Amino acid sequence: MSEDDELFAALGEAVAARADDDRRRAAAKAAFTWRTVDAELAELLHDSALDAGAAVRSVAAAPRTLSFGRRHDQDSVTLELEITDGDLLGQVIGEAIGTTQPGATTTVTVQRPGDADVEVAVDAGGFFTVPGVGTGPVRFRVQGAGAGMTTDWITL
Repeated sequence: MSEDDELFAALGEAVAARADDDRRRAAAKAAFTWRTVDAELAELLHDSALDAGAAVRSVAAAPRTLSFGRRHDQDSVTLELEITDGDLLGQVIGEAIGTTQPGATTTVTVQRPGDADVEVAVDAGGFFTVPGVGTGPVRFRVQGAGAGMTTDWITL
């Protein structure tokens, strides 16, 4: 038995032992079935919280802006986000919005540990809104007819 086989056997036993925890089991299975991670994982291109001077307190809190991008072969996808007063405004730019396929829909899913995923539809221009995003760890998944991507976990 190879080391990989031993690892998979041990993981299988661990998952079976926690059969009562469906969400954890689904996450474990997803981690091993995500074979296209390099093609789908987005890179953080910009985070206004990391800009020089962003840590300095000011009277008015400025909106936080984030930009994620993924380029793979012929397609590219960019996710632009702005968080203001706990609400998220965003735009998906690129192949994912499916402009070449009539009736195609694109969705953005907000994922948080321990919470149910929140999925919103993207309009024809690539825009979407998610009210009450709040703070804490989060990641975003874009799924569309043309392409998709998943961001790394960030803290809002």
